[in-house]
Amino acid sequence: MASDDYIEECLYRVQNLIDRALTELMEVKMIRENDPTEYAFIQKELADLQGEVNELVSEYNQDPRLEDAQKRLNEVREIMIKGI
Repeated sequence: MASDDYIEECLYRVQNLIDRALTELMEVKMIRENDPTEYAFIQKELADLQGEVNELVSEYNQDPRLEDAQKRLNEVREIMIKGI
């Protein structure tokens, strides 16, 4: 069972990665249209972190913060897939 500190740390990483992903999406669209290297790396990070959050959601299914993080990660992944 994960601790509250671990959940908080995971939620912080979710927000940080979402911010980085959206920034990278804008940069790829505006500046580096033919250089999606960091873009692909962030997509993999999103998938990995979403897996971690999914595990926490199944363990702590009553925590709305985790469900919100799960939803936001999924939305950002979809935006990234459609974005380029």
